[in-house]
Amino acid sequence: MSNKVNTFNPNSPVNPGMFVGRIDETNRLEQALIQTRAGNPGHFMLTGERGIGKSSLLLWLKYAAEGRVAINGERLKFLIVDGDVDNETTQNGLVKRIQLALDRQLGVTEAAKSFLSDSWKFLQRVRVMETGLEQAPEKAQSDEVMLDEFAFSLGNIAKRTAEASETSMFSAKYDGILILIDEADNCSGILNLGSFLKLLLERLQRADCTRVLVGLAGLPNLRNRLHTSHPSALRIFEELALSRLSDDEVSRVIDSCLNKANEQNEQKTSVDEAARKLLISFSEGYPHFIQQFGYSAFAADTDGVITQADFVQGAFGERGALELIGNRYYRDDFYNKIQSDGARQVLRIMADDLDGWVTKQKIAAKFKGKETILTNALKTLRDRKIILDKEGTRGTYRLQHKGFALWIKLNTKAQAESGTGESPKPAASESGG
Repeated sequence: MSNKVNTFNPNSPVNPGMFVGRIDETNRLEQALIQTRAGNPGHFMLTGERGIGKSSLLLWLKYAAEGRVAINGERLKFLIVDGDVDNETTQNGLVKRIQLALDRQLGVTEAAKSFLSDSWKFLQRVRVMETGLEQAPEKAQSDEVMLDEFAFSLGNIAKRTAEASETSMFSAKYDGILILIDEADNCSGILNLGSFLKLLLERLQRADCTRVLVGLAGLPNLRNRLHTSHPSALRIFEELALSRLSDDEVSRVIDSCLNKANEQNEQKTSVDEAARKLLISFSEGYPHFIQQFGYSAFAADTDGVITQADFVQGAFGERGALELIGNRYYRDDFYNKIQSDGARQVLRIMADDLDGWVTKQKIAAKFKGKETILTNALKTLRDRKIILDKEGTRGTYRLQHKGFALWIKLNTKAQAESGTGESPKPAASESGG
């Protein structure tokens, strides 16, 4: 029925109230908050593939730090600075974002506003730096001074907000400051994120400010970005590499979403075993995929029981789950990360085996072109992490997701089939991301 509330949500982080799995990760993040309150922050970075649930875990952590989710029956109260970075974010821009986030939360009283204004006075000099009138050596020296003053101001705010005093200028006492930076792998050399954070946290420690916790999230190449910026930056952060959810956890996600829907809808909805198995299989343990396939199957259902037919209609129909997931996750790999028809031909050949292992010999038997072109295509695909090597076995590869294989087979055409010199690009979905 079209008026049913669909509680599968593929376009937003999972609400912490419906969070499933990640027991080890949530335990370690809980400890990071508790230890920060005690003056021993454990900075961290969440890494994992797209759709693996990094943003959902950050949202859960934010709720826990704000006290909206209890930790062992106790509710914490942290100041939260959360956002993301892109390839145009500068150090000054990141500092300004942190300033604005803290001002919004703390600038309640006139005394607090005055204190914050004094704390951020150094940013007025930053504006002069940004005019570009300074020479390079002077600019580097100004950056050093800016970082020193920012560390001093941030540390002073953290200390003052932790004071337990009835005469405090702030409306509440806080356990610390939590700075969350999502999509940190997008950082550019201009931001120099690894070096910036290393020097900032060292200065905070020297100033005896130990109640600032920094958490990053990004694709696996975040490690390389931080290392390139400063080789010692990785030592600061504990890496929590997110893996796929188990079949049992995926099943629990499905039940959680259906239970929530049944609380809000007059007509109750269930899922039969055949459809459940398909949802588990096609989601491949990726939280975003679970939400998208579940959303589409739920929308296709008309009688209150999600069946195999509902799953098929929702997954493979027009603007179905596979098309939407492909537009968001696969299109860039297929059309932008590689520019040769040879590499795309390899992907089409491998797609016949879904995400199963395929030997180079098997690919060569179907490949139309010179062996050198095939070899270069395989190298390109491996280097860009579009296909995976089988550990310990030379010349054997697979696609990361069976969904990628199905998307290739259903949504792309080979050069010979299209009759043009370039593989056609199907029109992007309006909401494909």
